Amino acid sequence: RFSMTYLGAVLEQLVIRDAGLDDAERLGAAHMVAAEEAYGHYFPAEFMKRNTVERRTHMWAETLSAAEPKPRVVVAEHGEQIIGFGAFGPARDADAPVANELWRLYVLSPVYGTGLANRMLDTLDPARSPSYLWVMEANHRAIGFYRRHGYRADGAVEHLKLIDNLPKVRMVRD
Repeated sequence: RFSMTYLGAVLEQLVIRDAGLDDAERLGAAHMVAAEEAYGHYFPAEFMKRNTVERRTHMWAETLSAAEPKPRVVVAEHGEQIIGFGAFGPARDADAPVANELWRLYVLSPVYGTGLANRMLDTLDPARSPSYLWVMEANHRAIGFYRRHGYRADGAVEHLKLIDNLPKVRMVRD
């Protein structure tokens, strides 16, 4: 863990900016770490083994080079290290309750509780548009964060067949 003095200095120096295709590899590395921190304790070990930097890098390269419509992707970085990232854009679900979706929002554990996630969400969607997101049902920290930002569970639940049928819930902000 970092000291609060160090974290304060990091947060003063960090940059939140739109991501480009050249960020795909660093995004893949950050995504692998973030997924391990957020889900490593309850996702099956076999699934987590497949959570490689290469796999995540490929996913980010596809996202960042996709034709329209695509999400806005931002990174929060301190020097060369990505310490947070997010994606916000058009809904991907055919039965979407609203037109916009928060595709992803992660910060790495050393900056949990610093307000970085708030800043990133504001950067991704400064208008606070009606939007929805999917979050793992067991991720109480994230659910609390999204509630503080006006999202509410709407009763939709999806089970992840490839991950032991674990449930994720949909949250919507009108």
